[in-house]
Amino acid sequence: MNSGNFFAELKRRNVYKVAVAYIVAGWALSQGIAQVFPVFDVPNWIVRLIVVLMIIGFPISLIFAWAFEITPEGVKRAEEADAMPQSARPTNRTWIYIVVVGAAVSLALFFLGRYTAGTRTTSSGDRKSIAVLPFASLSQDKNDAYFADGVQDQILTNLAKVSDLKVISHTSVRQYKTGAERNMREIGQQLGVAYIVEGSVRRARDRLRINAELIDARTDSHVWAETYDRTAADLFAIQSELAQSIVTQLKAKLSPQQKAEIEERPTQDLDAFELYLQAKAIVDSYLNATDVRAALLQALKSLEEAIQRDPKFVSAYCYVARANDLLFFFDLDPSQERISLADTAVKAALQLRPDSAEAHFAQADYYFRCLRDYDRALEELAIARPGLPNSTPFLILSGYINRRRNHFSDAERDFSAAFALDPRNPNAYNLLADTYVLQRRFPEAVHVYDNVLAAGEDVPIVRFRRASCVFSGTGDSGPLRDILAKSPEMEFAGSQTPARVLMAMLDGNYAEADRALADSPRQDFQDIDLSFYFPKSWYQAMIARAKGDSALGEKDLAIREAQHAIDLMPISKDIYDGALVLEGLAQVYAWSGDRDRAIGLVQKLVMMPSYISYARLKFHPLWSPLRGDPRFEKIVNSLAPK
Repeated sequence: MNSGNFFAELKRRNVYKVAVAYIVAGWALSQGIAQVFPVFDVPNWIVRLIVVLMIIGFPISLIFAWAFEITPEGVKRAEEADAMPQSARPTNRTWIYIVVVGAAVSLALFFLGRYTAGTRTTSSGDRKSIAVLPFASLSQDKNDAYFADGVQDQILTNLAKVSDLKVISHTSVRQYKTGAERNMREIGQQLGVAYIVEGSVRRARDRLRINAELIDARTDSHVWAETYDRTAADLFAIQSELAQSIVTQLKAKLSPQQKAEIEERPTQDLDAFELYLQAKAIVDSYLNATDVRAALLQALKSLEEAIQRDPKFVSAYCYVARANDLLFFFDLDPSQERISLADTAVKAALQLRPDSAEAHFAQADYYFRCLRDYDRALEELAIARPGLPNSTPFLILSGYINRRRNHFSDAERDFSAAFALDPRNPNAYNLLADTYVLQRRFPEAVHVYDNVLAAGEDVPIVRFRRASCVFSGTGDSGPLRDILAKSPEMEFAGSQTPARVLMAMLDGNYAEADRALADSPRQDFQDIDLSFYFPKSWYQAMIARAKGDSALGEKDLAIREAQHAIDLMPISKDIYDGALVLEGLAQVYAWSGDRDRAIGLVQKLVMMPSYISYARLKFHPLWSPLRGDPRFEKIVNSLAPK
């Protein structure tokens, strides 16, 4: 058979048509598995197997097309089909349908993948994203558990210095304790990462055995593992090598500067390092402490011991500054001595390491919390930024400052980035939700807490915060009452008692409001912004005024004090605190009978970011003197849910 006859025979036997139909159908199938299989977490080896089988099937289909024909009477050998009457022979149109349908499916799946890629990336995590889970302690001495946490913490800290990686922060990964069974795919989805590191630490006298494994959370497959068996003196070298090995596995870029920072020893004294780790864990999680003041003072004690052992321990000085900043900022010790201690610690860190990003961040934190010097704080953050690419505290501080300077879009960007790096960090998600609340974007605030619940942080305080957003935006107190009833013992930093008092007052049950307040052993409570504290006497007076038992005394003095607070904290300097003191002045005017000035200030507050909301104006007893005034009711109705 010459070549011309051979190609004519290929055409007559539909081999060309089968080849085209197979290629189109194969392409459609490959597009399908590429889009659908990841949704069901199908392992990559199954995808590769299907592709190999498709390739093997191609020559088989061509051989089949040469040897056989599909006829109305079934599959026949080509010679038998040729001998059949013309009416019984195949019409040869099937392949056209296959090509058309396959092409349509292929195009549909292509565009599906093109326009849903962003959603899949968010759910499965960036390819260079990673979480380092707590390491298991295999030492016989159970007191070494915190040492294993410290090993994990330092590996995470080293990885966080690599700008080409997305590294989930300490607070979120601490939730995944050792000992419990870990579902890597679920954890990866909750944290939004592609890779997870877990491991173990065994310490016996001066020997260390550290085992680490890198896992692809999308497929639950092991990518890399290594065991380090060395002396305790090699701890920092092990942590550095381990971090760099992970960077290599993820094909991330590591600059010479970042490599040098990873290889740098934080201290020459292991005992000082252990004291620092204990204190760092306390300061990083101060929001979870039952007694924040006592916890921070304990951290300072450990840090001071660490510095006594190693006077050149830069990170220890930075945490001394931060602990003192927090004590001053939250009025737990608002003394000049506390400011001086923070200042001294920052200066010591910068003197030891003038180029330290951590030290410049500590300086920014000091300027913000102790001096309220936002401009200089931003200058220090700009210096620190390149060295802290994965720092949640950095992003939170930047967001704090931007929000107080009325740069809300920038604050939202910062808090969103912090939430992405630390999805189970109360500071990150509460500040993001709070930023929406201040702008009266309540559905978005509620959505933040929906995401927190989806990340595995299903605890009563999260549901309480979510219900509070629903109430503020809509006036629906049902969800708030439900969570308070289901969690009668919940008293997180004193923020639930004011809610119980308010619900009782809304029902006109002042005896229950008095009882709820009296039952709490606390002498101060968080309200409105859930940051600063109000004394118990403030709520007692509020209940008394609601019952009509008392009126505002010393009216002129109250007005002068409120006006003085505004002079000290003008909106032009700090819109966040400025709005709070402006609301306080409006309440003083309301209770002193000056409706005109009170309503004028309320109208001003509605036009700026503030905690003024539909539910607060409509239901809170603080605004009862203004109810019934058409001007006030118009403002309330303007905030009603649409």
